[in-house]
Amino acid sequence: MDYISKRLTDYILNKGVIEEKDYDIYNYGFVCFLEVALSTLTSIIIALFLGMLRPCLFFFLIFIPMRSFGGGLHLSCYFACYIASCLILTVTLLAVKYVTLPLFISFSIYHFFATLILLTGPVDHPNRTVDDFENNIFKKKTNITIFVSTVISILLLFYKNNSYLMLEAIVFVFLGITAIAGKLAHR
Repeated sequence: MDYISKRLTDYILNKGVIEEKDYDIYNYGFVCFLEVALSTLTSIIIALFLGMLRPCLFFFLIFIPMRSFGGGLHLSCYFACYIASCLILTVTLLAVKYVTLPLFISFSIYHFFATLILLTGPVDHPNRTVDDFENNIFKKKTNITIFVSTVISILLLFYKNNSYLMLEAIVFVFLGITAIAGKLAHR
């Protein structure tokens, strides 16, 4: 990723699109874009290979806002994060495809881990310090996201949609585990 982003940044610098003083900002932006693009493309390929595009999109709907606002364990390099994310997605989709839990069990697992995440609170990372104001914003956004996902879980229970309720439960298991691991790693 670094090599490609440097080549792209060098290209736009040489074309006069950016100034030398903005080089690091654009290089960082290209790295972030390439990492997100690769992760998203790989996730969609995994979902298509498993014939589970809709469950994958539902996974993203829940997982991305919770990780963005609630934080959790952050691995030391992109490649480790990429592999872990692909494994989490694959395990989740395979579990939903081949395992069936009773509705009430999935509902209970979801609520246990949602409560655990609420009690854990947003997880800070040493590479990005967060002041009290930002932490309160993250806490509010985490609470809103959990509220919305709780409404979704109730609707899924009401409509007896076992596979999506189980998917939501599994996502929150992973989110809860990474939240606790993040808290322990960065005490």
